Amino acid sequence: MSTQTLTLASLDNEVLPILFIALLGAIILTAIVFSNIRRALETRAKETTRREIAAYVAEGSISPDDARKLLATGSGEELEKKIGDAVAWGSISAKKAEGLLRAARDGRADDAPANV
Repeated sequence: MSTQTLTLASLDNEVLPILFIALLGAIILTAIVFSNIRRALETRAKETTRREIAAYVAEGSISPDDARKLLATGSGEELEKKIGDAVAWGSISAKKAEGLLRAARDGRADDAPANV
């Protein structure tokens, strides 16, 4: 009885496709997991921003109408512009605007749009 070491070169043609499919499946599964983690982090950041805006409304620093406008913005750039306009109009202080912008930016990974 001879002993044969198992090497990639000695694998027959039936095993290679199975290994390839398993590797491809592992790569796809990893991509899905990281995508879900990223989505969860973005959602957490959006909710943090919403809570901060609600807190500013509760303390009277922002009017409910201004808060609605801030929350209705679609992209991160729009949100930044709206917060900048609110500071220019005197609706919120620069310090509070900085907190809002920091909360919005913390949720954006790789400059992905943050729908707030």
